[in-house]
Amino acid sequence: MTVSFVRDPRESVTQVTSSADPLQAGGRRESRCIPKLVRAGNLPGMGSFTEATTTTELRDGVYESTLDDEWSLGKNPHGGYMMALLTKAALTTAGRTHPLAVSTHFLRSPDVGAVELHTEAVKRGRLYTTVHARMVQNGKSCIEAAVTAGEISDAAHEWEAHQQPPITPFDECDEHRTPAENLLGHIDVRLDPHATAFLRGETSGDEVRGWMQLTDGTDFDPLSLIVAVDLLPPTVFGLGHGGWCPTVELTYQLRGLPAPGPIAAYTRCGALSADGWFNEDAAVYDSRGRLVAQSRQLALSGNALNHR
Repeated sequence: MTVSFVRDPRESVTQVTSSADPLQAGGRRESRCIPKLVRAGNLPGMGSFTEATTTTELRDGVYESTLDDEWSLGKNPHGGYMMALLTKAALTTAGRTHPLAVSTHFLRSPDVGAVELHTEAVKRGRLYTTVHARMVQNGKSCIEAAVTAGEISDAAHEWEAHQQPPITPFDECDEHRTPAENLLGHIDVRLDPHATAFLRGETSGDEVRGWMQLTDGTDFDPLSLIVAVDLLPPTVFGLGHGGWCPTVELTYQLRGLPAPGPIAAYTRCGALSADGWFNEDAAVYDSRGRLVAQSRQLALSGNALNHR
């Protein structure tokens, strides 16, 4: 079965379409085992994430870059990709290595092409630096972020409230991408079939989960994890909602350095208001079963947009 889903064609949004027979129901075969690494390979001529997040300093605190159409879904660049690009500029200004936390507001969707990244370090401390950052196109601010930059070790967590939840093994999950020169050509996404009843037009609850791996042979890092937390279909699809679901605000937290191999992402809806506002929490685990990233976003249901 091949399913294509589109996240963020306007700000940070998703639509799902199915091109094959419905997923077949079956017994649950879930595991927390380390998955076998499978590389699908980029389409010929496609660039890497590193190439797509290249920045050039224009003057102190101001950088130029180009939003790459290969990292778009729909007509516009993916929100997580733009957030990662802005964060990279903020790290340069901070002189730090890792994005410990990034709180981002999506104001308007820029077009593919040239942008400026404006950064200002507002606090420099011994353990972390706080940077305010803006993505500007044609004189208008498109994205604003507060970035907490510092360094995080690769040591195991001293304590976690929850261990990695069950998920169907990587090799038993269907590929959910199309051979197109966009974001889904760069990331192999495999949704857990036991959490995708919405693809059959059914309600399936408040959670979506699945595996991801970069198709160019590289592994996820603290910047590309920002893309991962914003890539699964909206959780409200499992609650009977659909259509475009624009993200208004997204906060990302780095909790560890990911080990090589695919990552497992879990998203859950905390609450869906009567007028369509919902929050979505994400947790990402690496191939060791270690928590490496978390996020929470505020978004608007496509059903609500269609009735306004």
